[in-house]
Formats: sequence, structure tokens, C-alpha cells
Amino acid sequence: MRRTRMHPWLLMLLALSACEGREVTAPPDLGGAAARARGRELFLQHCALCHGERADGRGLRRSSLSKAPANFRDPSWATRTTPQRVYRIVRDGVAGTPMPAWKATLTERESWDLVAYLMGVGSEQAEGRR
Repeated sequence: MRRTRMHPWLLMLLALSACEGREVTAPPDLGGAAARARGRELFLQHCALCHGERADGRGLRRSSLSKAPANFRDPSWATRTTPQRVYRIVRDGVAGTPMPAWKATLTERESWDLVAYLMGVGSEQAEGRR
């Protein structure tokens, strides 16, 4: 029987892809008012400069960014994503865009609170609330 050797870079790529697929579980209070309130404070502190105080993508820095920031008030935004995906973006950023990784700044709990706020903003718009 002939043994096949994998190149080291292929092994590393497989290992990294396995790590990226790690399942994350949202906390039970993700939809709660307290989590959303904490998330709103974090949003205003860390995200509003680019995404706008109203989370509408109209922050003060938007014109200097290479890619427009997400508009979380767009009703279709919340329906096109999942809390787990938003959590990953908050934690890891988005390569090739101005969206930075926040895992060195925000705890896991704070990241989930931010997700709760963002998902709530999109859902409110979808339901016609302000």
C-alpha cells in the first residue's frame, strides 16, 4: 500500500478551516431587553463612528472608508444573517474591509450583547417600529 504525504500548507489550511467552523452558541438571553441595552451602549462606544449612532451606516467616518458600513436598520439585514454569523464578524472582523476584529477589546459576553442590539435593530425595522 502506498502512503500519500500531505504538504504542510495543506495540513495548516485544513486545521484553520476546522477552527473557523467551530459552532458558537448564543446565550439564552440574546433577545432580552437587558442584553440589547448593554449592546446599545457598546455600539455607541465602539461602532457608531462608522455605522452611525442610529446604526444606519451613516457614521462620521463612512466617507473615508473603502467599503460602506452596514446599515443595520435595513429590514432585510436581519433576515439575511444569523446571530452566530454576526458574532463571528464582531469577534474576527472582515478581511479586506475596514471592519476590524473586536475580540481583543470585547469579552464574549459583550460581543453577544452587541449582537443582541444589532439583531434587535434589524428586527424592529422589519416589524415597522422605529
